[in-house]
Amino acid sequence: MSDFKAMSQDLVAALELKYAPVGVTLYRKNQPLPADIPPAADKLKSYCQALVLAGEGRTLLLHKDQMGCKLGTSVLGFEVDMEAYLDDGVLEKFGVGLYASEEASAATILKSTYLKKGQTQAALIAPLTAFRERPEVVVFTANSEQVMWLLYAVNYERGGHMDLPQSGGALGGCADITALPLTQGIANVTFLGLGCRLKSAVDACHLMMGVPGSALAGLYQHVLDMAKPIAMLKKARPGAA
Repeated sequence: MSDFKAMSQDLVAALELKYAPVGVTLYRKNQPLPADIPPAADKLKSYCQALVLAGEGRTLLLHKDQMGCKLGTSVLGFEVDMEAYLDDGVLEKFGVGLYASEEASAATILKSTYLKKGQTQAALIAPLTAFRERPEVVVFTANSEQVMWLLYAVNYERGGHMDLPQSGGALGGCADITALPLTQGIANVTFLGLGCRLKSAVDACHLMMGVPGSALAGLYQHVLDMAKPIAMLKKARPGAA
């Protein structure tokens, strides 16, 4: 049993997760793709949908044309001429009534976090159990109580105030919990957004949280360290034995 497999199983059990932890590794233009993982044949609605499918057990090695949301592939560094897609996205987000003006929509999208454009060739999005080497980011799709415990785990040693930057809802899964942890090395939560929720079909009560792969071991240990308060809350629920 690999360390990642044990970590995943323990986290699912301790937090009663519906979706297993998901690892994400982005392959840049000069990096070889994993020889033992065939490219997926799927054409998905979005990167967010891939995260949910991976949480249900799918291993997906995807190129940009397999993740239908062009805002997502722009954020993740797949696109060279991303401005054209951003313009479409601005009009779309304003047109469906999410913002009072095109300027407000543009500010949300253009001020988000982006990886270097044109530098990404593929994304491996898979259950944490499928990884032999540490993924770049680990994503949790979890309800608000489970996210609470994960945030406690992130802040277990340091304590104090936590900054959780938000894209504003238009780019939650790609920018807030993938690009931001990658570029700034911090954990973050997203409330997702209309497009994210439509395309991923997550439950209304679920959020997503991204953690740099380098922080996974600490988060895992701290969840185990909090066994007592986790059990305390479970016991206090109505109907608990």
